[in-house]
Amino acid sequence: MIEQWLREPSVRFVLQPIVSLSSAQLVGYELLSRPMAGTVELPVESFFQTASEQGSAVAVDRYLMAQIAPFLDGLSVNAPVFINLHPDSLKDPAVQDCIAPLAGKAVIEVTERMDWDFGELGSFLRSWQQRGGSFALDDFGSGYSGLEKLVSVRPDYVKLDARLVRGADESRVKQNVIEAIGHLASILSFQLLGEGIETEGELETCVSRGVTLGQGYYFCRPLPWDSEPRIDETAKARILTHYQWMQQSETIPRPTGGDWAHHAALMADVLETPDSHERVQLIAAALYRALSPHSVTVLAATDEGLQPRVSLGHTHRSLMLWSTPSLARTAYLGGQMEVRQTSGGQDDRNGLTGDLNRLLGSPESVAICPLGNPPWGLVGADYLPAYAWSEQRLYVLQTYARLMTLATAESGHDWKGPSANRGGFSG
Repeated sequence: MIEQWLREPSVRFVLQPIVSLSSAQLVGYELLSRPMAGTVELPVESFFQTASEQGSAVAVDRYLMAQIAPFLDGLSVNAPVFINLHPDSLKDPAVQDCIAPLAGKAVIEVTERMDWDFGELGSFLRSWQQRGGSFALDDFGSGYSGLEKLVSVRPDYVKLDARLVRGADESRVKQNVIEAIGHLASILSFQLLGEGIETEGELETCVSRGVTLGQGYYFCRPLPWDSEPRIDETAKARILTHYQWMQQSETIPRPTGGDWAHHAALMADVLETPDSHERVQLIAAALYRALSPHSVTVLAATDEGLQPRVSLGHTHRSLMLWSTPSLARTAYLGGQMEVRQTSGGQDDRNGLTGDLNRLLGSPESVAICPLGNPPWGLVGADYLPAYAWSEQRLYVLQTYARLMTLATAESGHDWKGPSANRGGFSG
């Protein structure tokens, strides 16, 4: 079947949304390949399994990547697109050449189901991250040496195997396993994604056990791009209801300032990481796990405005112009933390919304803290409910902001904006 397909290859692509389980926003897509024989779609799972067993996976991925690269160029998507590739393909020069221009647009998925060498593949994945790319460890919990891979390659995302998620609301064992992996996510600073969510019970189990992202038929089936895949409105409402209930029932969910092991592990990672951008990504992911906000954003100053450089929990990465009033601009120019808590749409502080709301998805509670002295950037976090920022939460945000400042003190030139311009911005 594979050899015949390779002689006359044909494929169509579908996209399935990836959803934030705190904000109900669409935060990415998985690109799924559907091999075709004429007008007939071939059985997907058996096709790729056979290609792997017959040693044809690299040849298949070479063809697919040659089609995927121009396909992504034609998409007007302001969100990362997750792409599955065989581990052997990531060591192939032709596949690497196709991947290279996609560092800011694609998230590479590497399956945990297959046994693969950490050395050569790990080196590629590290270099991919240093170029601004992200990768996900796929099918986690399905077997092989998952924990060893998790520690060795340090992914940005971990995708729970759908078989672990399926029926988790009726299995205490599965719930305990998901919760344990959620705790690992808080220590190792990756985003945890539940695959194959099909029921409300599975959704609520994932949210309550520390899973931050979701994917599955409950939200949307895979669809062609021209069919506009989008999140089901009922699913959105259930996410927001359950998440807000959790926020009201817990002052601060998951470990924050008092968990020594969590911070010791984070500091060890930061100290071992030479690249300042990767350091900030690690700390931002840890802040996202610690506070469980709607979103976390790190912005760097440029000549034109404040540019989002790390974005967790939402997909907006638009430049915030200096000419447009915003809470972020005020925090940057004033060099001090700014907080906006709203109730019923009315601001308690200064009413500065504008680009900030468009960036962060119109949250009810926002706090933004400068980075550097003098400031070179900002870190902000927000909550959908009103009056969500307590003194303890603000202290945690300030602590992580200081850590980001220290992490970029020696090697943060690539983060710093126009130092001579800080006093020159009007307003």
